[in-house]
Amino acid sequence: MFRKGDKVKFLNDVGGGTVTRVEGNSIHVLNDDGFEVPVVASQLLKAEVPGEAATPFTVATPASENVPETSGAPPAEAEPLEYMDLSGDEESARMDAGVHVLLGWTANRKKNGDATYNAYLINDCSYRLMYVASALEEGVLRGIQAGTLENNSSIHVTELPDKELKNIAGLHFDILFFKKGRFVPQEPLSYRWNIDEFYLTDPANYHPNGYLEEKALIYHLTEKFLLAGIEAVHHSLDQQERQKKRTDLPAPLPVRQKEQEKPEEIDLHIEQLTDHAGQLSPVEILDMQMSRFKLALEGAIRNKQKNIVFIHGVGNGRLRLEIRRTLDRQYPRLRYQDASFKEYGYGATTVFCK
Repeated sequence: MFRKGDKVKFLNDVGGGTVTRVEGNSIHVLNDDGFEVPVVASQLLKAEVPGEAATPFTVATPASENVPETSGAPPAEAEPLEYMDLSGDEESARMDAGVHVLLGWTANRKKNGDATYNAYLINDCSYRLMYVASALEEGVLRGIQAGTLENNSSIHVTELPDKELKNIAGLHFDILFFKKGRFVPQEPLSYRWNIDEFYLTDPANYHPNGYLEEKALIYHLTEKFLLAGIEAVHHSLDQQERQKKRTDLPAPLPVRQKEQEKPEEIDLHIEQLTDHAGQLSPVEILDMQMSRFKLALEGAIRNKQKNIVFIHGVGNGRLRLEIRRTLDRQYPRLRYQDASFKEYGYGATTVFCK
């Protein structure tokens, strides 16, 4: 339906522009503000320009190859440059300063049992986004897509067949927020979404939503990013408080060797991590528990602890499985085993940091 040079209008937004390139169902449009914007074809309309036919996209040639003939006439005066007006009302800039970015997954299941999963980046705020999306494979990032995303719109990021889910540990997003005119600056977002086959492949986790036409699994990137930052600050403050208490206490009396070697215990039950457990979904609970697990494990490694015990409980075994999968993928040099059955039953795992 579209080709380079077509004049188009945005179906769900004001304005339009010129098509610069076509990549499958993604149409790249040079908008009125001078930005190249990727847009889904279904969100565009061809603009009818009376007496003007669409012209193919051209590339400027070097000056040495495109020199006009001189006729002896004086050169025409250069037109004055036009500058974009970036002024604006300060009060209006502060009225809508929230950021809200989501990751949406849709599933295409076939009759033979195979399935493919499509990831969409969703911008649900008044800011525009400059984003880089990457896949985490074997500890390194592989770039997938980069571009700009208009406010209140979405873009397809990648498609993953179910057979490839085990090869990718997660998707990583780096995002900058900006607006035309005056705006309240926002902290850049850098967040990794760990691929969880258990939840991604479960049809019960896909629901109708206000962002995508199909049923989707929706994940709030900005909320999780801010929550992770808050947890990191609280963890740092807790460490400082514990250190202060140690320095204020008198020197401890000699203890038996067995007591000195007792490993640090980290309780991962959700009730120990937040007072709002009842308001969280299973995916959010698991994500918070895994964030606490990684923070504690990294601290134990930095402090050169001999070992550390993670109390995960029995439950449905999902947290225990995710801990051991993370250890196998991201910490292959560390050994682990079930903790003492006498003390913890089947509800804890010991990780050896040395």
